[in-house]
Amino acid sequence: MAGCGTYVITVRGFVAPFQIGVYAHERGRRQRLRIDVRLVVERGRPRFPDDVATVLSYEGLVLALEKLADGPHTQLLECLADRIGDLCLADQRVVEAEVSIEKPNVLPQIDSAGVTITYRRDDAVQAAPGALS
Repeated sequence: MAGCGTYVITVRGFVAPFQIGVYAHERGRRQRLRIDVRLVVERGRPRFPDDVATVLSYEGLVLALEKLADGPHTQLLECLADRIGDLCLADQRVVEAEVSIEKPNVLPQIDSAGVTITYRRDDAVQAAPGALS
């Protein structure tokens, strides 16, 4: 299985309202976030059979993001990115996850503000329960 290389799965432009922010005016209301995720996944085999059960499903990632959107208030984009990174690395096939989160229209002078964080299996401290299958 090892040595068959990797492939990349991307989810771009996931948009949902989240409870997020450090300021008093951000509490008790939801703010729209845009999330992009890029996963580097071990192939596990030299060729893919035409069977969704043999690959990591991006639908599972979207469902996990929807669940996080329904979660409790988070102060920092960085902490939300950490949760997403942990979810991604919970699937043992994922060797790297890049998570970008943007807060559109957060200040009148800019289109958006955000963070991009890369998580690697070798750096993972703990894995969150629930794989992305």
